[in-house]
Amino acid sequence: MAKTPDLTPAGTTVLAAPVKPESVTAISEKLSRPTWAEISLPALRRNYARVRKLADYRKLMAVTKADAYGHGAPNVAQVLEACGADWFGVATVDEAIELRAAGVTRPILLLGGLYMSDPAALIEFRLTPTVSSTARLDTYADCAHQFGQAVDFHLKVDTGMGRLGIPPNLLESFMERLADLNEGASPSEGRLQLSGFFTHLASAEDLVATQTDDQLARFTRALGRLRALGAEPRWVHVSNSAALLARTDVQENMVRVGALLYGYCLPLALPAGSERRTPAEFEPVLSFRSRVVFLKDHPAGTPLGYSASFFTRRPSRIATIPVGYADGLSRALSNRGQVILRGSFARIVGNISMDMTLVDVTDIPGVAVGDEVTLIGQSGGLSITATEVAQAIGTIPYEVLCSIGKRVPRIYLECPDASEEPSPVKRLGNILR
Repeated sequence: MAKTPDLTPAGTTVLAAPVKPESVTAISEKLSRPTWAEISLPALRRNYARVRKLADYRKLMAVTKADAYGHGAPNVAQVLEACGADWFGVATVDEAIELRAAGVTRPILLLGGLYMSDPAALIEFRLTPTVSSTARLDTYADCAHQFGQAVDFHLKVDTGMGRLGIPPNLLESFMERLADLNEGASPSEGRLQLSGFFTHLASAEDLVATQTDDQLARFTRALGRLRALGAEPRWVHVSNSAALLARTDVQENMVRVGALLYGYCLPLALPAGSERRTPAEFEPVLSFRSRVVFLKDHPAGTPLGYSASFFTRRPSRIATIPVGYADGLSRALSNRGQVILRGSFARIVGNISMDMTLVDVTDIPGVAVGDEVTLIGQSGGLSITATEVAQAIGTIPYEVLCSIGKRVPRIYLECPDASEEPSPVKRLGNILR
């Protein structure tokens, strides 16, 4: 990570080496367009420590797919590997190769499988594919024989998500096909090795509905059936972020966690009358910021933005900030979202454009060109979280984070005292007006 700072605005990383928070102002002023995301590495480490404590004896697979939920996968994975993450989970071969190029050495699971990628990548980059059927087993076996190396894979069973995963009633035929492909192959010749078994919970945050209980029961039966067929997978993993918070009855020796590492999780739905659980306080790792680039005074009755969706109701001072829906500021926040500016909440007015957004600063004294604007994060004792943004537009915080685009540079922050806890802030709560 000790590379020369790259101040070009293209790509997901503006600095390969972390900087102190006080350096952000100088860095952001050098950007050709003053819109950026800040990634707090101390917060990431603290979240990792909280996840590790909850996981207890279980190993931890850190999920860094989708560019680590928009946080920048190479830098995030480097930090998490240094913290002690046991595995990494990604969606595609390209995401896995990006981690290897960044120097990540821990095992990597392709959560979605290999799709149509060259199976030689499994050997070259030491990757473990997810397998959901016998469809490509022949190809994997040929690859193992060609290179004379075992190809490990994790078998996914569908217990109720309805996406990838082998139906439990096909486990016997799967194991028969696996045995056929491995017949006569010595370890030196290469063979297929079922080293992991897992499923995916659809509604782990919902403790009222019975879906998760049903899925866990199906998984337990499937695991028992697999063992009866002679397989003993080294890794058994089920829990995601919500299940890690909500349940202690999962039969597994590894957990797959993404959202909690970045400070988010869907709210837990608890049965009426049950004791509310107070999980560890996870911290949002990402802040999304921009700067005022233009100020204009408008008389009452002035239409603003595309389609004239907003008219000023009084003489108004309107600030333009160079960020839009192409950067991940959802157009659904038009005329309803807010930002933080000079220690106050300021309303977004007019339709959010591809590259620009208008903000009403009439009631905020002293706003000037160059002032920092916070879209997600903390500023001046106030806070806007991705969860609050998601609630305003009817989605989930993960989509909000993943939507922050590639042209938004990421700046990685390193505090002098990485153990220092964040100060309390006043949260927006509901940003709808």
